[in-house]
Parts: sequence; structure tokens; C-alpha cells
Amino acid sequence: MKLQGSAFLALWNGVAPGRLDAYEAWHGIEHVPERLTVPGILAAWRYQAGEGDGARFFTLYDLAGVGVLDSAEYRRLVDTPSPMSRLMRPHLTHFSRIVCRLDRREPSPAGAFLAPIVLRNQPAAVASPEGCAVQWGRVAADAPGHPLAPPVPSGGGVLLVDGADEAMLQRLVAGLADEEDAAVFRLIGSFRA
Repeated sequence: MKLQGSAFLALWNGVAPGRLDAYEAWHGIEHVPERLTVPGILAAWRYQAGEGDGARFFTLYDLAGVGVLDSAEYRRLVDTPSPMSRLMRPHLTHFSRIVCRLDRREPSPAGAFLAPIVLRNQPAAVASPEGCAVQWGRVAADAPGHPLAPPVPSGGGVLLVDGADEAMLQRLVAGLADEEDAAVFRLIGSFRA
């Protein structure tokens, strides 16, 4: 995962039991590609943790800047969802959305795993584990909200640790995460605008 822009949109969600196949068909074939038609949304990556009805998902959008989410093109997609998006929205569970300005960027080894770690405060220093890349985004408090997402407190951000060694990332998450539900996600799709 290599971020090119100055901001990113991080999304976590689950899916209601029995809706996984419909979710996969919608999210990977319609929803994410539709978002990439918006000028300034540069790329997207889809990740999954767990299997079956207990699966959790993380989607990362690379943004040219936070203002992309205030553009008429993006607002149209949010405010006028496609028929399939309207059908799927009620089946999303544990929806969380954080918009960040990228403060730290490292070359990424393009690993198959990502640990998105929500931190309440900016880390003083996080050494990159060997074979991993660490990127830090500070919460963009001025970013527009989303009708499904709860408000996000300012001051913290999201640490993105990308790598190929799932076990090492699991240990890192256990040592750094503020939240019990932090997880290591496996890459299931990547998209470029």
C-alpha cells in the first residue's frame, strides 16, 4: 500500500449475518470503483480480518487532500446512493470512519497485511519493524462527516503499519492499540483511479 496523496480516509465495518456474499459483490465491484471516479480519490485498498459472518473489513482510500470529501462529485455519491448502496447500508455493522491528514510517510514494502491502529494521541516515535512501513495520519477535524459514521474526536489519528509478516504485526497491535478490537487485516483488493 503506497499512499500518494496528502490525506486518507479509513473505514472499518462488519456485515450483518447472511449478507457477506451480497456485500462482497457490492463493495468490490460497485462501491469502491464508483468512489474512484471522484477526482482526487487516487487509490483504494480493501482488507479483511476473520472469515464468514464474523469477518471485519477495512477500506483505505488515498486522497489528494481532505477537500476531496467536500467536492460536489463525492457529496453526490454520498447523498444519492445507488440502489445497491441503499440496499446494503442497513446491513453494515460497527461502521467507523476517520479522515486523516498524512503526517508521516515511509516507502511501503507492499505487504499483504495492514494494521490500522487508532491512537488517541500522536505517537512520539514509532520505529518501523523490519520489513514494514509505518505511516501516520492525524485526524482532520474539519473533514466532512458521513451519515452512517459517529463523530470522531480530534487529537489522535491512525497509524498504518503495512507488512508481510502477520505475526509481527499482531505483536505490534497488541503493544500499541488503544482499542481492544484493533486487528491485522489481510489485503483482498487494490484499486487505482
